[in-house]
Amino acid sequence: MEKIRQAVRELGYVPNVAARRLRAHDPEVHHHELGILTSFEAPLFLVSRVLRQVQRMADARTGPSRKFSVSIDMFHAGRLHEMPGLLNASRFNGVIITNTLPEDDAFLAGTTLPYAVVVLGRRLPNYSCVLDTPGEIGRRAAEILLKRGCRQLVVLTPALLTQSTAERSEAFIATVRSQTGREPARVTAAGFTPASGAEALRAHLGAGRRCDGLYAVTDVLALGAYQAIKDAGRKIPRDIAVVGVGDHEHADFFDPPLTCVGPSNDTIVEQVVTHLFHRMNHRRVKIAEFFVPPSVAIRGSA
Repeated sequence: MEKIRQAVRELGYVPNVAARRLRAHDPEVHHHELGILTSFEAPLFLVSRVLRQVQRMADARTGPSRKFSVSIDMFHAGRLHEMPGLLNASRFNGVIITNTLPEDDAFLAGTTLPYAVVVLGRRLPNYSCVLDTPGEIGRRAAEILLKRGCRQLVVLTPALLTQSTAERSEAFIATVRSQTGREPARVTAAGFTPASGAEALRAHLGAGRRCDGLYAVTDVLALGAYQAIKDAGRKIPRDIAVVGVGDHEHADFFDPPLTCVGPSNDTIVEQVVTHLFHRMNHRRVKIAEFFVPPSVAIRGSA
């Protein structure tokens, strides 16, 4: 046995995990592999909510003859097509796809994946999708800031715009334009992180540009904006009111607590997961779109 182990070390042998998995499976038990496909660039805490809900619903459906495995599988934004095993049925029984860029959406639109798929947060032909109610998030955010009396408005977005973040920003801009006749300033962060949001807004304020109301298309960027506003010696909301999107699980612990507009996270995740299991259990299910209306949480930042 020791000679075998030595040969394994010398040869650099690595066992085939997929083959081992096949041998380990009880033929009387049906195993289902579920994947949450998301880009590396997206904030992981958003994906973790989906993961917890998928695992909870998978656990509820697990029994002596049915087992589920749930994984997060990541790709570089714009390069979903490079993910190994994506185009055959050897890896997944069902997937939730989110945080894609237009390049990924174009790839999916021209491809039919051979297993159950639900897309979160974007509209794609040939796939069932769970979406924000179109235009509502940006419109509601604009109305909150305008009602407060803000007129020097700024929208903070990442450089890489998904279908959802682009729609949120454009709806905000259109609402401000229609109600004030002015165009809000656009500030672009290099990434999705708080640091990138802080850097982008710090540059805007440091150049002497005015701002009395800020709309960040994700709560993570809003967190960075808080730091930039405080670094500039401004007060929230006295000098600059802030509205975010997504209702981060720590929004209540921002200083001051963050006002948020966005779909109920619990509702949107439940819709996604419920429909995924429905598609896995029924061969002929019509493609459908599910719209989740936004909820508003008014807190100290606005």
